[in-house]
Amino acid sequence: MKSGLKSIATSIAAFFMLVSVSASAQNDWVDATHLFEEEVRSVIDTVSRDPEPMFLMRNRAAAPEIRSFAIGDTQTFWTKNIVENKFEETRAVLKAIGKNCYVFLEEGKTLAPEAIEKVRKSFDEVIYPTNTTNFGSEWKPGIDGDDRIYLLMFDIKDGYNGTGGFVGGYFYAIDAYQQEKLPAHLKSNEREMLYLDINPSDPASDRFQNTIAHEFQHMIHFNQDSSEYTWVNEACSQIAPYLCGFGHANQVVSFMRTPDNSLTAWSKQQMLANYGQVYLWNYYILHHYLRENPEMRTQFFKSLVASKKQGVAGYVEALGAVSRGFTQTFDRFAIANFVNDTRVAKGEFGYDKTLGKLKLPVSDTVAVLPGEVAGEVFLWSADAVKIDLANARSSLKVSFQGFRGKMGEDQYNSFTVALLMQDSTGMKPSQISYINVQPIGSKLQGGEIAIDATAGFDSAMLIIVAQADEEVDDRVYANAIGMKYTVKVTDSGAAVARAIAPVDVRATVAAYAGAAGNLETSDEAAVMIALQQLETARNALTAELQRQLESGSENVSVSVDEMIEAGEIKAELVAPLRKTLKEAETFNFCR
Repeated sequence: MKSGLKSIATSIAAFFMLVSVSASAQNDWVDATHLFEEEVRSVIDTVSRDPEPMFLMRNRAAAPEIRSFAIGDTQTFWTKNIVENKFEETRAVLKAIGKNCYVFLEEGKTLAPEAIEKVRKSFDEVIYPTNTTNFGSEWKPGIDGDDRIYLLMFDIKDGYNGTGGFVGGYFYAIDAYQQEKLPAHLKSNEREMLYLDINPSDPASDRFQNTIAHEFQHMIHFNQDSSEYTWVNEACSQIAPYLCGFGHANQVVSFMRTPDNSLTAWSKQQMLANYGQVYLWNYYILHHYLRENPEMRTQFFKSLVASKKQGVAGYVEALGAVSRGFTQTFDRFAIANFVNDTRVAKGEFGYDKTLGKLKLPVSDTVAVLPGEVAGEVFLWSADAVKIDLANARSSLKVSFQGFRGKMGEDQYNSFTVALLMQDSTGMKPSQISYINVQPIGSKLQGGEIAIDATAGFDSAMLIIVAQADEEVDDRVYANAIGMKYTVKVTDSGAAVARAIAPVDVRATVAAYAGAAGNLETSDEAAVMIALQQLETARNALTAELQRQLESGSENVSVSVDEMIEAGEIKAELVAPLRKTLKEAETFNFCR
């Protein structure tokens, strides 16, 4: 096997191993387009693609004929066996002809006529006009001289065995090249074509139409800018179904599970989280900057897709046209994902009601003051640290230090560090302030902030946003490790009498176990609610444990163990909670 193919095969094998683990709780679909990026890039760099005038001038005998189809006709197509990374021939039957598409179904497979008609109608009347309006045109009439796009519905060989993630579809850009110009190991169908899974995908569902919209954007993007970076291309494909009216991306929940994920790196270790994050990124821009002006929205995405600048540079250009900066927008986006409260800073840190339950979990908690935590965060990502103020004195000081690395001439990574003072009851709007982060020698940067802790807040959240220099190509640091940081929190001054509501330990533990059980559902809204309930219960029990330890009474961990022994809750559902409580106990005993 050629070294390039070995690399692709290894990437595909690792991809499916990770997807099967991360998506075990629900059947999340992923797009396989990016898996072929290496071989597509090799073709783009070495093979010329005939422009339309040349197509019209070519010898008809050497060019694919413009076909005349009738319902029931059969065609044989080259398709990808994703698991084995090889081409296979798939015979399919033409089931519908639309204004903008041919709908083919794998021979031997059956679908209800209503499902086939839904696919045809959805593409012709919704997906095609919406995507071309917002992102631009595909290559038209393209390599085959036919305006219609082929939609091939078949069982993609992705290793799906009834559980876990699966490939929902893909766009294969090499279909835009003549077979005679390609190396022997690559195959082209020589037509504009989308590949759509029917196992376990259901063509009658809106989720299937979501996949078509996603893949069609890839086709458009390839025609407009074939050199685009994966994360930008996928971000546009993720927002396409929303623009078509198919709702929010289901992978948002996966991002909530693994929030420390670089927006720009397209990590193979957190594939599903990538899709959720880039969707939210474009949705944040849409919701905050473009929703009141459809023409501006159309111009924004069209210019982004058509731009010959890739990655961050393309967004810098597109955001500049609406008088926004990339780093500023990313900061607000990252903070909004943890806060999601429209009452803060005139709404710039919140989403609309359809994402009202979205809140990323914190990565660490300072339960006892003084306290210190250390962590690391990827570039164009964010961490959050919760600070329990239940027993804090009147003055609070938070100090931050993070790694400072050189990325070019006078170019360094940077941090935005925001401190949010919070009322756990939600009755009082949170207040936000920022640490002034400055260089501390050649390898560190940091700063500190002092806050009055008497103003009726019982907790705080420190949000740490890591950035690269906008002018550095994001592929340069795509494989960068996390940026290390430390946070120190101290209090001083007079004791503060805070009204502390009693915690019903057993009821709260039961609520935690119930929320953990709800993570198994395929309903993304229910999972978002469950994740928030887990965080609320964990924080309440950690604070209660600290109060109990200080008073010498029976601690929370004993109650959890008793409930497990009595069969009231399952041990596996509260295992992360037990670990958190044990760590808090150990810290207290070592003080």
